[in-house]
Amino acid sequence: MQDLSNPTSTMPDFTPTPIPPGLLRKIFLGPNGIRAGWRLLIFLAIFIGFQFVVVQRAMRHVPYFAQLAKQAQTGGVISPAFSLIFESTILVLALSAAGIMSRIEKRPFGSYGIPLQGAFGKLFWQGVFWGLAFETVEMFTMFALGGFSFGNLALAGTALLKYAILWAIAFTFVGLLEEFLFRGYAQSTLASGIGFWPTATLISAAFGAVHLTNPGEGWVGALSVFLFGMFACFTLRRTGTLWFAIGLHAAADYAETFIYSVPDSGLLATGHLLNSTLHGPRWLTGGTIGPEGSLLDFILFAVAFLIFHFAYPPKKTTTEPPALAS
Repeated sequence: MQDLSNPTSTMPDFTPTPIPPGLLRKIFLGPNGIRAGWRLLIFLAIFIGFQFVVVQRAMRHVPYFAQLAKQAQTGGVISPAFSLIFESTILVLALSAAGIMSRIEKRPFGSYGIPLQGAFGKLFWQGVFWGLAFETVEMFTMFALGGFSFGNLALAGTALLKYAILWAIAFTFVGLLEEFLFRGYAQSTLASGIGFWPTATLISAAFGAVHLTNPGEGWVGALSVFLFGMFACFTLRRTGTLWFAIGLHAAADYAETFIYSVPDSGLLATGHLLNSTLHGPRWLTGGTIGPEGSLLDFILFAVAFLIFHFAYPPKKTTTEPPALAS
């Protein structure tokens, strides 16, 4: 039997070995302060916490808001009210979380991709033009190949004007939210740690995966969303801000959902312009996914990358903003 009073006892020592302070600093801190991965996790924790309290706990217990959310999640039908309320609320939460991080990081808020200088300016409206042109070329090509019929007008008079304006505002919020959330703070922060294009690939893959939760969406549509994300990152790389991508995103969704009145990532909408129909093979129409699931979408993205490459050549600068770090 072992003598516990003996100071020379051979009992093993289970006292944990302390982590050297230098190693802790190396794990959490880099040359520019808190490492990129930890900063992104802190941002996500703040944002998810805000969303849990405001959306899950507060708004979902208000019958009107809960009904709007249920209709979108189970029926796959969105309304201007749903988009305006939920997208604007989540946008405020994302901007608030990024605002907290900008104080922690001591970085200007504009370095996250949406500087106030140039807000809704030339680049934004160029993006709007590209978004409308992209969807128009796609739908008219689909029409020429027999996969789309315009039908008659579903709206007229004041109802047409009301929904045209409401959806324009709603999709502007969608463009702001999704571009900032995926290609704003997240892209800017993670790119400072692992580089621009590895980050763009990871973030775009997450962007596509999130859309798989939409009713009617499928893996082909998610792949199209991934390509959209990569193209948006390309526009960020070339223009230096997200304003082009925000205009592109808002206008493409507006054209697809309101003007041409077809499914958008598997979602349908109330208050659309046309009683249009998709018919024909799935490779042409995208089926329940909508045009994002069409082969035409992938062909047009290849063309868009090529045209944008020549229309917006890379700028030669001596220093690169954090959002564009390689």
